Amino acid sequence: MDSPVRTIHRDRFYAPVKHPDDAKRDANGALENFKLKLGHSKFCRQSAFQNVATIFPILEWIMKYDLRKNLLKDFIAGLTVGTIAVPQALGYAVVAGVTPIFGLYTCFIPPLIYSLMGTSRHVSVGVFALVCLMTGEVLTDAIERQDVRMGLFNQTLLLMEPGGAGLDGLSPPPVMLSGSQIVSTLAFAIGLWQVVMGILGLGFVTVYLSDRVVQGFACGAAFHIFNTQLKWIFGLSYRKRRGLFCLPLSVYDFVVALPSTHLPTFLVSLVCLTALITARFLNGNAKVMKVIRFPIPMELLVIVFGSVASYFMNLRAVYAIDIIRSVPLGFPSPQLPAFHLLPELFHDSFIIAVIAFSVAISAGRVFAQKHHYSIDSNQELRALGVVNLVGGFFQCLPSAVALARSVVQESAGGVTQVVSIVSASLIVLVITVLGPLLEPVPKACLGCIVVIALIPMILKIMEVGNLWKVSRLEAVIFLIPCLAIILLDVEIGLALGIAFSLLIGVVWRTQERADIVQVLGRTEHSGSENDSHPIITNFPSSNVIVIRIATPLHFANAELCLNKARKLIGRSLRSNSYAPSAATRIHLPDVEGDDSKHSLIGSPLPDPVTDKNGAVKADTSSRKSDGRELIQVTQTLSSIRLVVLDLSAVSFIDMTGVQLLKKFRQDCRSIHACELVLAGCLDPVKEMLIAGGKFGDIPPNFFFDTVSNAVDALMPQKFEALSDQVGSGI
Repeated sequence: MDSPVRTIHRDRFYAPVKHPDDAKRDANGALENFKLKLGHSKFCRQSAFQNVATIFPILEWIMKYDLRKNLLKDFIAGLTVGTIAVPQALGYAVVAGVTPIFGLYTCFIPPLIYSLMGTSRHVSVGVFALVCLMTGEVLTDAIERQDVRMGLFNQTLLLMEPGGAGLDGLSPPPVMLSGSQIVSTLAFAIGLWQVVMGILGLGFVTVYLSDRVVQGFACGAAFHIFNTQLKWIFGLSYRKRRGLFCLPLSVYDFVVALPSTHLPTFLVSLVCLTALITARFLNGNAKVMKVIRFPIPMELLVIVFGSVASYFMNLRAVYAIDIIRSVPLGFPSPQLPAFHLLPELFHDSFIIAVIAFSVAISAGRVFAQKHHYSIDSNQELRALGVVNLVGGFFQCLPSAVALARSVVQESAGGVTQVVSIVSASLIVLVITVLGPLLEPVPKACLGCIVVIALIPMILKIMEVGNLWKVSRLEAVIFLIPCLAIILLDVEIGLALGIAFSLLIGVVWRTQERADIVQVLGRTEHSGSENDSHPIITNFPSSNVIVIRIATPLHFANAELCLNKARKLIGRSLRSNSYAPSAATRIHLPDVEGDDSKHSLIGSPLPDPVTDKNGAVKADTSSRKSDGRELIQVTQTLSSIRLVVLDLSAVSFIDMTGVQLLKKFRQDCRSIHACELVLAGCLDPVKEMLIAGGKFGDIPPNFFFDTVSNAVDALMPQKFEALSDQVGSGI
């Protein structure tokens, strides 16, 4: 038998011959793949750049920086801000309770870091009066605690047996920190709070601290700072008051010590105050500014001439005028914060962190709205946090946005944060070269500079009268923290201000507003199917009452809002004394599904409560026919048969609101013999109501898109015109 023939396929042994066009196609495909990979790598690089630019916004705007248009403006504004920052840094450091050099450090490092990470183009970061005052309070408390611990340790040593017996079990002596170490640790703690809040996206916390509250804080604190500078201006020496009523008691001490005023110091202060007030008047005069075209840097001139006069007249030795004495040269040496002190600073650092951020975001938003750009509140938190974290390693005071310098920066024509770089460069010049020239400056000059800088904040209290005429609530929000800080204490005033702000924001605004529930009357749509804003007409139908709720319905205010709605219905019932003789039929729309389960009404309306005169009596009967339900109502006194609840302004409802709304519908049906429907519900509200239906009988067809659709669907008949108009807002 012959063996089977084996077929050998050539393509198993020989590669197919390619056409030249195939090679071209392969080359083109490889090129396209390379381009695709290259484009993907570019996209990745762009995404990475955007992520980095989110942390360091300078990478975005520095690429678009217009040298010809903006550099000169930023340079002039930077010099202006720097000339103001130098004397303020020296003065506010004294307010914080440390030597002036630490104020200069705070106006050098923090502005540079903020220029890299900040989103506001016009704020100036560094020393700020309110934060320095609070820092001084924290520093005083920390030093007192240190002294108490050291006193207890020394007392324990005295009680030990002679010869040193028992010293083995004695704890080591407490670490005594300098004022600069405590202050830099406080800055680190503040930065830690701000960075954590920024990472968690808690920038919204400032919503509960209105601008009026922050202004009240600043105004009240300005009086305290003003009081601390009086002893330098008059050359007096009296004890520092602490605790309740510290400011009134300190003013009393000042008045008692006033006869012992040091005349040479007071004369120096008088000259400085005269020069500063004159310059402020000239800088604020538009006609003068048109001539000189540059604000007079009188603060810097006071420092310069004060130093020259003190040096050549030897004011300290001859007239016993107190001077700065020591301003070391060079950059601050990095040092670790006192980490063991952080638990003690936990509470105080959090309050300062929130207040500093509130001031920063308030000022930043004002400039952003004026110059048409946006700021990121969470990035501002992170930026300020890193500023204070780094400052804590370089002996800086807690940093914040300085309102006065920010206004000067914007008014001087500053466009970007290049202004902060220029001003920090001027501070570097002072720290590295000009420091010793500041040593003869009298502290009275610094006190005068601080007092004049506080005038705008102090004069805020004069605006209360006008504010009272516009909004009494806003005036009270301003006055409570301001007066509490002035009359009681800084910490108590801050606590009361924050508590009252939360009370107003969370409770009062959801409980006591008179316009959150109001009667709209009879509405008429414009004919458009998508008309979500019905036109209120002047001819109400007494058969329909439309009530609008303009606030979220939740556990805190749902009962109050619905009680107001009940009062509105009762008022409308009492006002409608005309009763038509004919019965009115309410024809309900078709309902899909099981009628008994999903009907709009659900059951016939019961008879309402009637008195012996037959007032507010309604005879009801119902019948079902072809999926429709007819309600026949015989009207005697009241003719209101339908309540339309307009929820178009309700953005949220919780389960408490759902349950109370069901109860409200039952009351409408049982007490007033009228039906309740909802109009204009937003999707989240509608979903919540439908989801809550398993706990009650709110069906899906309980809702209408607009008030007009609800009225037209349920009341197609033309009601007789009635003379009485249905209610008004309550």
